[in-house]
Amino acid sequence: MEQEEVRKLVRQLGWLWIAWSISFSLLFLFVVLILTGWIPANELKARRIVIVDDKGKPRIALVMEPGHVVELQRKGETFPVHYIESAVVYVYDPKGYPRIMLRANSDSSAELNICDRQGKVRIGFAATDLPGATLYDQEGRGRLTFSLSGTGDPNIKLYSQDWQVIFEAP
Repeated sequence: MEQEEVRKLVRQLGWLWIAWSISFSLLFLFVVLILTGWIPANELKARRIVIVDDKGKPRIALVMEPGHVVELQRKGETFPVHYIESAVVYVYDPKGYPRIMLRANSDSSAELNICDRQGKVRIGFAATDLPGATLYDQEGRGRLTFSLSGTGDPNIKLYSQDWQVIFEAP
């Protein structure tokens, strides 16, 4: 009885080896056909794509950021800030700090942020129904904003460190 079980096991392993060989060969053939252009790959779907330099450090990242809520404290009060889902392109410097962020938001707005050498946003541009630009201090607080009103009139605001408006024109 033992020899019969061994023969049965050997037959099963043989068939398993054949099945794996055929599967691997078909996968290999499929990859070769795509790489040679016989089967066009017109689309790549992913939630995150990272391009690295020759040292393996990320230099460009294409990311889908989910919507989320964070709490912000301002003037001693805490309130929620809702972030919407965004498609974001990050461009990193050789040290790994983000230097440029391009964001397309699910509410049809767009943002371009330029960061300093430590990766902190220093200049931000927003393209919404009311476009604007913001200059940030080293702590990430918006200190100077330029914007257009709904009628197209320009507006300038200068903020203190605790986000109090200290100058506004017009």
